Amino acid sequence: MDTDISTSTSTSSSSKDILIDVVYNSSSKDDDNNTEIKMLKKETEITLSNYILISHFITRMGDKMWEFVVPLMLIYIIPNSLIPTSFYGLSITIVRIIFGAAIGNIIDKNEKLFVIKIGVFGQAVSVGLSCMILFRIISLLQSEVILKEDVLNSNIFLYHFVFVLLLSSIHSLSGQIMDISVERKWVPCIIKRDLLLDKVNTKMRQIDLATEVLAPFIVGLISKDPSIYSFLIIGVLNFLSFIPQYFLLYLVYEISAKENFNIDMDIQHQQKQQHHDNISRKEKFKFFGEWNPLTNLLNGWTLFRQTKVFWIVMAYSSLWLTILSPHDPIFNAYLSLKGYSYIELSVFRGVGAVFGLLSTLSFKYVLKWCHNNLEKTCFYYIGQEGLMVILSGLVFSFADITNNTTSKYMFMMFIILSRLGLYGFEVGEIHFVQRGVDDHIRGIVSGVESSLTSLASLTVFMVTIAMGDPQLFSILVWLSILFINIGVILTFSFYNK
Repeated sequence: MDTDISTSTSTSSSSKDILIDVVYNSSSKDDDNNTEIKMLKKETEITLSNYILISHFITRMGDKMWEFVVPLMLIYIIPNSLIPTSFYGLSITIVRIIFGAAIGNIIDKNEKLFVIKIGVFGQAVSVGLSCMILFRIISLLQSEVILKEDVLNSNIFLYHFVFVLLLSSIHSLSGQIMDISVERKWVPCIIKRDLLLDKVNTKMRQIDLATEVLAPFIVGLISKDPSIYSFLIIGVLNFLSFIPQYFLLYLVYEISAKENFNIDMDIQHQQKQQHHDNISRKEKFKFFGEWNPLTNLLNGWTLFRQTKVFWIVMAYSSLWLTILSPHDPIFNAYLSLKGYSYIELSVFRGVGAVFGLLSTLSFKYVLKWCHNNLEKTCFYYIGQEGLMVILSGLVFSFADITNNTTSKYMFMMFIILSRLGLYGFEVGEIHFVQRGVDDHIRGIVSGVESSLTSLASLTVFMVTIAMGDPQLFSILVWLSILFINIGVILTFSFYNK
């Protein structure tokens, strides 16, 4: 049977290089033998994409609940100090910066199901042991082996806390394995039709936004009266969630095998690709062994610089160098200091998430309006974000956002509107990485990207510590605006090329 294949990017030559551009009409019939690209039947792709999305939802709910409840438990243990919570945040960020490329290298060089097993096992072990250690700390406090007023000076607490930080780092890296492996390797490998790929990417962003709101809400319901038992309930729920999370991905693997579709084809042909691809997988830095994090960072950065998506990923990374987000704790703390009520801030955060969701829902229509030109679509989205944050900066600098109600809500609305551009651009950027980076190096390139975004977050954290005076907050605002618009310039350059 003939299969109707058409290009989804007819106006941009670079789009044709980036995208596989396979779009099936609903009236066409699938026949794998008649296409250059080995693919599953359309109905099978849809079924497997649904399994992946459900697994992604379970993963995100567990991760967000755990990331939300651990700092709360540290505050519950030591209510008069934010030092343990700060160390917790630093530890899970720094390990992603150091080991991001190494994680990507592991993903590239091993079978996809084996990598998932590592990720799930790492998360399960870290959550289970963390629950036991935190329970042990609270038991020692209740039995007064550790005095509550002298917790930070207790060697017993410090030993336990170091183990908590170690396990939290393992959990963070295991989550990174799941994120890169599923989103950047499984999804584009299994889903060859760009229209369906766009839908799956969009739904993944919608799941991320939904869990940002749902996870803290569920934790709040369970922990209405904070106690070790409410914490253990959340820990057990998270631990049990790893079972369906893995089982759904195992189903995807098994169904693909039954359809004679090998999702590990890239690994089997990796050596052959090394000699023919423009981007060689040959390692240039081998000191201290292949799995040395520094070795992988240097090799990963070398590969990353040679990819077609270098500038679009750099633009995306620059968007993390900002505090102008309804979800940013420092930004919300400053607004609270300026007299914004908790109700206003909670509505601000919720409406920001809604507008992010609207952006993902609108993506396919904006893409169609741009004649399926993905570069132009990304530029319009990030350009809109850049314009909105400039307007918010002008209101912040030249209007009274403290006492003038109109100025206050204009400022907040411009920040909220910038969410439309941010999340739309993110959907497009993910598509570029999925289609524009060869499968056998996509893991390490995605690991470098993860390291860059984590480094950006850490940079913001360190700069805000150095400029903690509220009188200097306007500098942070305009630095945020600068880096967002650097992203706009980089995207415009990428679009023109």
